[in-house]
Amino acid sequence: MLKNKTKIIAILAILILLFTNIVVFADNETNEYDIMPITTDDAPIDTAENSSSENLNVSSDNSIANADVNSEENYQKGDVYLTGGDITIDYIVDGNLFVCANSVTINSQIGGDAFIIANNLIIDEEGYIFSNLFTTCNNIEIKGVVYDVYAITQNLSISNGYIYRDLRTTCNTLTINGTVGRNAFVNCSSINFNTDGNNLGIIYGDLNYTSNQEISIPENVVNGNTNAKQSNNETTIQSTIASYILDLGSFLAFILIIWLICLFIAPKFLKSTNNYIGKKSLSILGFGILALIAIPVLCIILILLRLTSAISLLIFSLYVLSIIISKALFTIMVNNYVCSKLNINKNLATFGMLIITGIVIWALGLIPYVGAIISFITVILGLGLLVVSILPKKQNKENTENIKD
Repeated sequence: MLKNKTKIIAILAILILLFTNIVVFADNETNEYDIMPITTDDAPIDTAENSSSENLNVSSDNSIANADVNSEENYQKGDVYLTGGDITIDYIVDGNLFVCANSVTINSQIGGDAFIIANNLIIDEEGYIFSNLFTTCNNIEIKGVVYDVYAITQNLSISNGYIYRDLRTTCNTLTINGTVGRNAFVNCSSINFNTDGNNLGIIYGDLNYTSNQEISIPENVVNGNTNAKQSNNETTIQSTIASYILDLGSFLAFILIIWLICLFIAPKFLKSTNNYIGKKSLSILGFGILALIAIPVLCIILILLRLTSAISLLIFSLYVLSIIISKALFTIMVNNYVCSKLNINKNLATFGMLIITGIVIWALGLIPYVGAIISFITVILGLGLLVVSILPKKQNKENTENIKD
């Protein structure tokens, strides 16, 4: 037990040296408009069970599915994780959908949120996302129905599709040949509306857009108010995408470094993280909250005593470092649990799965309002995991007493 503690302390010391010599710069982008909370007073929509689907399947070069997903061809219960080249989803997903692929086509109902990173994304006519769509793609085409859309893309087209509530996007070109049920918050270069025939492009709420040039909006296509803000920065889209990519890359690189350090210096600690998923999660949450509050108070007391100010600074440095690596430790803990459920034992496969897990946790942190809460909880759980790992175990105490007797 003493050796394990020594290794963990050694890891913290190494990371202190790393952070004193490495500084990462990243630009922070701010939205032009505040994100409004989603109201819940919309009429309920029929559940995914009412959809008829025969001979449905999913085509993927390499797919990873959650262990809770049922094996039925036309119905998947629980969250679904997919990765590969060209993916077509033709079955009902009663949960959240996570996809990283080249091309993604959705022809069925998704009961929860959809998190998609791809080159091309098509929500086909039979596609129905009952909650939010979070996506970063080159081209997006919506022919079906989505509740809320959060998108960073080059080209976004609503082709006879329906966004039930709000559209929030940063794009180059927005083409509206369908319907936006509430408000549209757009940062773009151009907006095109279909005004021919009966299939008019229409926004039933307000249109708030930012562009580097004035955009001509046809009459009777926006039921609410049109609020325009001109931007002189022509590289807004590129810089926004670059900042997201830089942030994701830094997050993944940091997680992988922590995982490699633990793998070579403290492999027992790395394996033990899997034991804290489930009932013990509440205990590490409690230890995390206690450490978050108690350690700063202890440092203040030590500083007031003057004689122990150096010790206080050392403890506070370790405290700050623990908070920095806590989210990475939480990601590693979740990844180990997922790998155990999927029977992934090899380090190379675990390494690859860690990248996917990191992307998912990073994406969850981007959800408006909820993302900040999720990030805070992950930090607390990671900090609690570190504290519990350093504390002595009851079993070890009982074993030492038996040896003395």
